[in-house]
Parts: sequence; C-alpha cells; structure tokens
Amino acid sequence: MQIVYLEKLRNFSLEHADSRKSLSAWKTVVENAQWKNKQDVLKAFPKAKIIKNNRARFEILHNNYRLIAHIDYIDTILEIRFIGTHNEYDKIDPETI
Repeated sequence: MQIVYLEKLRNFSLEHADSRKSLSAWKTVVENAQWKNKQDVLKAFPKAKIIKNNRARFEILHNNYRLIAHIDYIDTILEIRFIGTHNEYDKIDPETI
C-alpha cells in the first residue's frame, strides 16, 4: 500500500517519542501489504476496527494512541486521516475525518 500524509506520523512521533517504534512497525506492515478488502486489514491487524466509508482505526502502542486511515483497496492507497490520543480521538468523527 502507498501511504499518503506520512508527515502526520513524523510530526506525531516528534511530540510522542514513545510512539516511534510502534509507528515504524505499523508503517512497515502497511507499506508491504497488498490489501484487497477489509478482511485483509484485520488479518494484518486483528485489533483494528473497520469503520464506515472505507476507514479503519488502528491501535498504536498498546492502544495508547489511535490512528484513522482511509483505505482505497482498488488503487492500493492508504491515507492517514488522524493520529492522536484517546482524548483527541473522542473529539472527532472517525467516519468523516
């Protein structure tokens, strides 16, 4: 998968140094993935949650942080829409962000 908006990950990891290793591992898995459907996402990340509008929520660093991505299975593009703490996550609508 091609990841769009990687700078969001870089900026977040600068503010939250404890997330760097988990984000790096997540990025490696996604870049090497060839997801064709939601089930493929869940095989790679069993704790992920599939959300409406082709979005998925990923747990980062044992669910200390959450990442929302829009996945285009046809063009194999994953667009990072949000990464943040639980408090920040509670203030957004993951289906529309």
